[in-house]
Amino acid sequence: MLTISRIVAASYIFATIVLAVITVVYGPIGWAPLPLPTAAPPIRIDLAISSEKEDWIRSAIERFALTNPTVNGRAIEVRVRIAGSRELIELIERGSYQPTAVSPASVLQLNELRQWRPEFLTEPAQSLVLSPIVVLVRESAATDSVVDPWRAIQDNNLKVKIGISAPTRSNGGLQTILLLAAQYHRSDNLTREQARDPALQDWLANLDRRVVQWPASTGMLTTDFIIRPGVYDIITTYENLALQSFRQGEGRGLRIRIHYPPITTVSDHPYTILNAPWVDSAEREAARLLGNFLLSPDEQRIAMRQYGFRPANPQVTVNLTDAESLFGRYADRGLQIDLAAQLATPTPDVVTELLNTWRSATGQ
Repeated sequence: MLTISRIVAASYIFATIVLAVITVVYGPIGWAPLPLPTAAPPIRIDLAISSEKEDWIRSAIERFALTNPTVNGRAIEVRVRIAGSRELIELIERGSYQPTAVSPASVLQLNELRQWRPEFLTEPAQSLVLSPIVVLVRESAATDSVVDPWRAIQDNNLKVKIGISAPTRSNGGLQTILLLAAQYHRSDNLTREQARDPALQDWLANLDRRVVQWPASTGMLTTDFIIRPGVYDIITTYENLALQSFRQGEGRGLRIRIHYPPITTVSDHPYTILNAPWVDSAEREAARLLGNFLLSPDEQRIAMRQYGFRPANPQVTVNLTDAESLFGRYADRGLQIDLAAQLATPTPDVVTELLNTWRSATGQ
């Protein structure tokens, strides 16, 4: 038996050597097995979003991945770029950034992009979540006499320290000065003439003397309001950031309340897939699946309960008695469900005029 085994082994080794020599001299011969199938490359989505919804979107993308989404058998991967809404649009306009889909804070930014590259926005945008502009007030000796914070901001004789994010860099700041200009003119539909009114410029110059800082980000401003007591008495911010600040301020002994303006404006966080040369049909379908996922009732509840956004899906509603929601947890801080009449969405030329007026008034 041992002899037979040695003969078989020797024969195998001899055959292997012969085949190796033949392959070196003549190249491969004989049959070759079919190549093993390889996995199709994933479809990559580049998603551009405004910074104030970063926490929700990043967590939502993790949950989206757990569903193993595919298009034609190809897995979907999502990459996210976070920046201020105006910065994102400027990058796309300059051609230095090529996302698959974009979701700035407001339709105002999409209107700006439409002016420059209308061919990119042929698909209708869907609102992902909603968040109105509000005022946060720190209860202190400086604000004891403040009954209406929005009036306090407009009263240049009142000594309170104000924080507003820069309207040229932040959607929150832009929406704030739109509201202030509307209140100044007692109008709910701003015109170009009102936006460039010299008297409004003088009023904004006086406001600038009372504004402690015009930071680049509404999120940065809101965080500073919480962690740097005494820097600001009053700030304007988004409702969702105000709700998150209540949670962030727990245990700090802060007494802060939320106030709504007499005329409001709401960030609608539109989501749109770009009709651009760099977006192919598979990427477009993958981005559509992601958008549908973000608008699903489960995701909308998470956005509302954990991150303070108002849902865009009508199947989900805000409930001030929901103890699992930021709205229910902080209902006693001045929250209100019903909002005042909304400022008409200004045209891009009105926005441009108002920003020019603000720059002239502040020197920024």
